[in-house]
Amino acid sequence: AASEDGVVQCWDVRKFDGEPVWSMIAHEYGGVSDISYNPQVPGMLVTCSIDKTVALWDTQNVSPNPQPCGSKDMNVGKLYSVSCYPSSPWLLSCGGSGNALALWDMEGEDAIQNRFGSRVFGRDGGVVSTKEEPDFEAIMGLGDNAATIKALDGMNKSKKKKKTKGKNKKVHRKTN
Repeated sequence: AASEDGVVQCWDVRKFDGEPVWSMIAHEYGGVSDISYNPQVPGMLVTCSIDKTVALWDTQNVSPNPQPCGSKDMNVGKLYSVSCYPSSPWLLSCGGSGNALALWDMEGEDAIQNRFGSRVFGRDGGVVSTKEEPDFEAIMGLGDNAATIKALDGMNKSKKKKKTKGKNKKVHRKTN
């Protein structure tokens, strides 16, 4: 659970005794607007905030609270949503104020790789190479404060239209 005072708490509903398993202040200068667990990296929790940052946390070895592993200003204003890409362990996206979308490819981040690299699950349950290309089967959806939903489909990257000399030619794209 996350709150507007920047606190994130984890509850075990199987043995609810009124106390959280752990509690932490994830963002001191703004409320936590969204949280996401990485489906391919056990223990990687991602939070985003109206303080304009994304923060990474290690929840696997909680002692007594999750350990901070990095943060980044995504340069898209206040953040309202965060999502880990389901088929790529190192890619996450954020939706910010002003209808902005930002991606963070963490594959080149040494500190993150050192912390989480050995935990990546493959489709068969084994560890996969960090160089594996995503299969782009999933679409990441993001929202912002204006209730706008944007979708990022890795297969359909925007392409600039080529200018043609003379007559206007129709551009036909192969669709699936």
